[in-house]
Amino acid sequence: MKKIILFLTAIGCILFFSCASRSALRKEKLADSTRKNEFLPAVDFIKKNPKLYGRNNELLYNLDIGILYHYEGMHDSSNSYLLNAINVYHDLFARSVTNEVASMLVNDNVRPYRSRPYELTFLHQVVAFNFLAFDKVHEALVETRRMQLLFDEWERKNRTDEKYTSDGMFHFLSSIVYDAAGESDNAMISLFKSVKAYKNGPVKLPSYIQNYAYNMFKLNDRESDNELLKLEPPKVQVPGVDNNISEIVFIGYSGKGPSIEEAVWSGTYVKDGLLVVHHKRPDGKRETMSLPAPPIPESELKKAEKGKKTKSGTTFHIKFALPVLKTHSSKTKAFKVHCDGYSEPFTTTVINDFDLQVAKNLEDTKAATLARTVARVVIRTITTQQTKGQLTTNNPLANILINVGTDVLADQLEKADTRSCFLLPKTVQIARIPVKPGVYTIDVAAMGGAGEVLRTKKFSNIKVGTNQKKFVFYSSFE
Repeated sequence: MKKIILFLTAIGCILFFSCASRSALRKEKLADSTRKNEFLPAVDFIKKNPKLYGRNNELLYNLDIGILYHYEGMHDSSNSYLLNAINVYHDLFARSVTNEVASMLVNDNVRPYRSRPYELTFLHQVVAFNFLAFDKVHEALVETRRMQLLFDEWERKNRTDEKYTSDGMFHFLSSIVYDAAGESDNAMISLFKSVKAYKNGPVKLPSYIQNYAYNMFKLNDRESDNELLKLEPPKVQVPGVDNNISEIVFIGYSGKGPSIEEAVWSGTYVKDGLLVVHHKRPDGKRETMSLPAPPIPESELKKAEKGKKTKSGTTFHIKFALPVLKTHSSKTKAFKVHCDGYSEPFTTTVINDFDLQVAKNLEDTKAATLARTVARVVIRTITTQQTKGQLTTNNPLANILINVGTDVLADQLEKADTRSCFLLPKTVQIARIPVKPGVYTIDVAAMGGAGEVLRTKKFSNIKVGTNQKKFVFYSSFE
C-alpha cells in the first residue's frame, strides 16, 4: 500500500504542475502589462520570477527581457540580453543528446528551447535595430551577415520538417542598412532576396516594396532582376528612389502577437496501419485526422515490450496534444507619421505578420511533431500496460486505483510544446521619409480600423546627416 500511496502522490504532483504550467503563468502575468505598453514592470516581474522559465528556457528568458527593453527604448540593455540569447542558441548544439532521449520518454518540453526560426531571425533583427538606434551601422551589418550564415545553413540542410530558410522583412531592412553604409551592390542583392522571400513565404509581397524594388533595380542597371522576379512597372509614384539618400526610417510594432496553445487529440493507432484521431475545436466542431500511422522503430518497441506481448497487442487507444496557433485581436491597424516639411502624413506599410509566420511554422513542422508524438505515446502505452501488471496486488480496490492512476499518469505526461516568444508584435510596419540633412520632429499616431487615434507620441530633435538613415521605433499593442 505504501507503493500505491507514493505512486498516487506522484500523479498528484504532475496534475498540479500541469494545471499551473510555467508558460501559462508567464502569459497571464505579462499580457496585461504589454498591452498597456508597460514594459519595465514586465521586465521586473520576469527578473523576480526566473523559475517560471527554468533551466530549459534560458534562451527564452533572455529573449523576452531583451525584446521588452527594446520596446522601452533601452537599447543597450536590450542587446545585453539578446546577445546572451544568441550565445545560448549556439551553445545548445554543443550539448549532450540526453535531453533528446528524455523527450522520447516524457514530452518535448524537457528539451532545451532553441527558438523557432522566425524568432531567431527577429532576434538578430532587433539586435541590429538596437545598434541603429545609436547610428552604429557597421555593427548592425554584423547581425545581417550572421543571420545570412544561418539562412545559408538552413537552406543547405534541406530540412524536411522546416521550410523557413529566408525572410522578406529581414532582407528588406538589410538593404536599407547596406545603403546607409554606402554598399549599393549589397543593398540591391538584399533587396532581390527580400522580394524573392516574400514571394515564397507566408507574408504577401507589400506593394510598396514591389514598386520600390522595381525602380531601384532599374536605377542601378539591374533590370534583369525585374525580369527574374516578374516585377511590373509601378502605377504610383514611389518617394525616395535613389542611392544613399538621407531619410528617417520609422519602425512601428502593432498589436499583440500570437501565442501557441495545445489541442488534445484522441483516437486509435493501428501498428503498420492507420492513425485515426479526433479533436474538438474551440467552436465546438469536431475535427478528424486520418492518415497512415507513423512508424514506430522496432528497437524502441522491443525496449518497451521487453520481449513480451502486452494487453494492447498492435492496436492502441492513444491520447496526445499538438501545438496550435492562437491569435489575438488588435485595435491598432497602422501608424500615421507627420514630419516637418511634409503637408500630408506617411502611412506605414506592413512588412511582417507574425500570425502568418507562426501558422506557417506549425504547418511546416506538423508532420514531424505528429510522428514524434505518436511514437512516444505508443511506446508509453505499451510500458503502461506492463507497469499495471507489475503493480498488481491481491487487493481489488488497490488494483482499480493502480489501473486508473497509471492511465492518468501517462495522459498527464503528454503535453504539447507551446513555448514561444509571445511578446512579439502582431505586425511590424515601416514608413520611410526622405529628408534633407537637418533636425526634425515627427508626430506618430497609432490608428484604429475606423481611423480613430489610439495613442500618440512626439519624437523631437531627430538629427539627420548627409546620406544618413535615422531609425525611430514605436509600439502600440492595443
